[in-house]
Amino acid sequence: MKTSVEKKLLMASALGLSYWFFGNLYEAIVFSPNWVVESPEQIRRLNEFFVRTSPTLYFVPLTQLATILVWIIHWKNKDRLIKKELKLASLFAIFATLINIIIVSTTAIKLFETDYAKYGSYLATLTWRWNILNLFRMVTTGVTIYFLFQSYRKLDRMGTNKNYRQQGV
Repeated sequence: MKTSVEKKLLMASALGLSYWFFGNLYEAIVFSPNWVVESPEQIRRLNEFFVRTSPTLYFVPLTQLATILVWIIHWKNKDRLIKKELKLASLFAIFATLINIIIVSTTAIKLFETDYAKYGSYLATLTWRWNILNLFRMVTTGVTIYFLFQSYRKLDRMGTNKNYRQQGV
């Protein structure tokens, strides 16, 4: 893959994952602390609030495409200078995706079901679970972004410094 194309793909995936990171950060600061107080009533309000749209429309498909792009870049990369960073970015992208699958399949679906009230006091446990798992999701997403930027920086330096490959920086 050409360096210029790889740099653009790295930036696109880093921006897509940043979109995911900051969306989750916003939810963690603005929405979710309210969920753990009087959870059944708060979840009712939350479900009434999301009538025309939902967080799904914000996160899907952009964040999934950005994550898949990380794996494609790792798979197509031929430059040994960024191999380690791309491997780590790909690994943490897998962790973030697995955590996201756990959050959606065990928690979010229950919170946004039409008959969420059947969970009663268990809703507080679900909201706490969401908060804790979301913290891990943000950390793994942030680490993925970090390694993508490290790869980008190395490629960028390589373009401005012809001796970069010989220096091994």
